[in-house]
Amino acid sequence: MDRREFEELRNLPGKIISDDIVFGLQAHTSPVMTFEGVSMGNDLGLDVVVNGAHNPAIPATKFNFVLRGVGPICRLEVGGPPHGHTGKQHKHELKEETCPGRNLPHAVPRSDLDGKSVREVWTDLCRRAGITHTGQFVDLEGE
Repeated sequence: MDRREFEELRNLPGKIISDDIVFGLQAHTSPVMTFEGVSMGNDLGLDVVVNGAHNPAIPATKFNFVLRGVGPICRLEVGGPPHGHTGKQHKHELKEETCPGRNLPHAVPRSDLDGKSVREVWTDLCRRAGITHTGQFVDLEGE
């Protein structure tokens, strides 16, 4: 996937996530709560899934969109370790065809997400990406 294809997917109307987003504790990730493999439907027929993680101790949240067979194509990180000049709130995005294989090295600041709850970050992400989420959003913070 190159930048043009990524932009086509990003700008595509009608993207939908109908599954529930449920953060859960796994023995190998505790205290970090995660979810994996939630499908994002799209008219291009691309096999895109979203994974997420939330560490309530920091707190830090991550949503990672992955094109199966290619790798990550977009990742939003809030409250985790600073990434260079971008600070703790940033978005990793695909710039070059090699980015998925390099774990999306390019990041842009998203300081507007500072202090947002996990649900607020998810809602903002879906709005900006044109994703309709028809499932439930459940996490262990009671949001």
